[in-house]
Amino acid sequence: MTQSAILIVAALLVAFMVIWVLRSRSGKVGHHVDTSVTAVGAVSETARNVVEEVAETVETSMAADVAASGAKPDDVPAVMSNAAAIMASGGAAAGAVTLTDIGVPAAAGEPDDLRQIKGLGPKLNSTLAGLGITRFDQIAAWNADDVAKVDAHLGTFKGRIVRDNWIEQAGFLASGDVAGFEAKFGKLDGPANS
Repeated sequence: MTQSAILIVAALLVAFMVIWVLRSRSGKVGHHVDTSVTAVGAVSETARNVVEEVAETVETSMAADVAASGAKPDDVPAVMSNAAAIMASGGAAAGAVTLTDIGVPAAAGEPDDLRQIKGLGPKLNSTLAGLGITRFDQIAAWNADDVAKVDAHLGTFKGRIVRDNWIEQAGFLASGDVAGFEAKFGKLDGPANS
């Protein structure tokens, strides 16, 4: 099942649970709840939330795809080309969002040596790989929600993503801007840093 189908099924289950709870409470003497109106409100609210989440996911995916292609965000032909590819493939294009088990965008392509990021040593590299995080472009595209999801799995290393500025470092490394990286974070000394 696709993510949107799962979200719709979950929304319907929540709506049915709300109806069941309201009906069970309406059995009290002198207390009546119009469950048909309440259920419609709950379902419409859930549907609106699902639509907003899908729209945000598509927008994020499009922005990441344009950035990964090296185009500028205001490059309308690149955006249109990416949108056409996603629609033509039914969401299976390179820009379609696939999520890891923890809910962050999954890696697409060969893994990078994440140990090049200052503050990310072998143990964190193994932890991230176990979470399905293996590429610089993947980290560079994280938003605050993604950082929170990953940070929750870092144990004693919690807070390192922000403290060591992984997203900005990964942005330089994903684009191959070694000079920019070294100007801001020091010499790129490879996998030995920690």
